[in-house]
Amino acid sequence: MVSFDIIGYLIFAFATSITPGPNNFMLLAYGKNHGLKDSGKLMFGIFMGFTIMLYVSGYGIASLITANKTIGLGLKIASSAWLLYLAFMIKNMSSNNGDVYDTKFGFSHGFFMQFANPKAYIMAVSGASAFMPQLGNIHLNVSIFAFSFGLVGVPSMLAWLTFGDAISRFTKSSKAHAILGITLFLMMLMSILLIWM
Repeated sequence: MVSFDIIGYLIFAFATSITPGPNNFMLLAYGKNHGLKDSGKLMFGIFMGFTIMLYVSGYGIASLITANKTIGLGLKIASSAWLLYLAFMIKNMSSNNGDVYDTKFGFSHGFFMQFANPKAYIMAVSGASAFMPQLGNIHLNVSIFAFSFGLVGVPSMLAWLTFGDAISRFTKSSKAHAILGITLFLMMLMSILLIWM
């Protein structure tokens, strides 16, 4: 039996990709400071990290890992530490102070963010649970599942980078940069709290 609700899945993927979360906050901050320039490494890191997470979820490994309390606690601590580090980087990027303003996120920031991102876990696991194709071959099912998410994931990343670039035109003063930096910092802290709830 062939079964795959591609339309429902793409709507789910778009809704979860375009809404605010740690990845999008990082893309917003990067877009504000650098526009689309040199954003390829960051976007590729996010794409590859999340694709691996989709594969792990598709094969059911993610649920096995999170079911182990010791591993789960270790992941929570590591995730919280990584998100806190990125929260300070985003806050500093938005300070508009000399060398700090020139700080750029690269492949590793985007890649490792996926394994510390509670929203990414929810997207991958719930997507696999609700929309995994049933085409008779697990490898084909997981590949289609991961590839389909990428179809809407990349445009969503570009949208947040572009949004950040547009914001940069309205945040010319140091005060505006500081307010945006603190706002993004607090949003990232809220993402950390979600890990422990």
